[in-house]
Amino acid sequence: MLLGAAIAAPLTWWFTSDDPVQPATAVLANAGDTTQHAAPLRSGQAQLDSASDPASSTELIALQQQILQLQEELEQVQNHTSSKPEQSAQQQSPSSGNINRQLAEIFQAESRDPVWADELELQLGDFLYTSDLSTYFTYDSYGCKRHVCQLSFVPRSEDIDAMQWQRLNDSLFNSPWIKQFKVSSAQQTAQGMLVHFSTKSLRELATEY
Repeated sequence: MLLGAAIAAPLTWWFTSDDPVQPATAVLANAGDTTQHAAPLRSGQAQLDSASDPASSTELIALQQQILQLQEELEQVQNHTSSKPEQSAQQQSPSSGNINRQLAEIFQAESRDPVWADELELQLGDFLYTSDLSTYFTYDSYGCKRHVCQLSFVPRSEDIDAMQWQRLNDSLFNSPWIKQFKVSSAQQTAQGMLVHFSTKSLRELATEY
């Protein structure tokens, strides 16, 4: 019995010793390690996400640059296209002096339509009076043929200034009967002002004369 008690005592001591606690402590340590490893996993995922962000930013910047480049190219094409009609119009449209000369030549060459010309010449004869300009200007000559009318204005005195000439020009080109004409031109001369009107365009006149 004493031997059994002696044997039981060490067994009881071994069972109550701290050795069995160590595995539990080890498990806690492992659990701690597991917890500590979980955070680095999340950090690694964040690093992966952050690593992918620069790539997305780079792609976005590249797309923005492409859009800006395309917008610039489109603007250049639009400007080039819109400038072509202006250049063509400048190349095709003759100067005012050429228009005056062409209309003067046609006026001399074409025959007279008495019905149309007489009616319009009556309105031209009254123009200076209805516009209150007869005290400043008079006709050197005026007349109409078939499509073209020619008017030559001269000042009544040398005191006529630029403002009065502007009044004459504005009143003439705002007259109601001028709406029937497609082409008009006015040229300052040494004596006064020479004006031409045509019911047809220069292209239409070119097919007849």
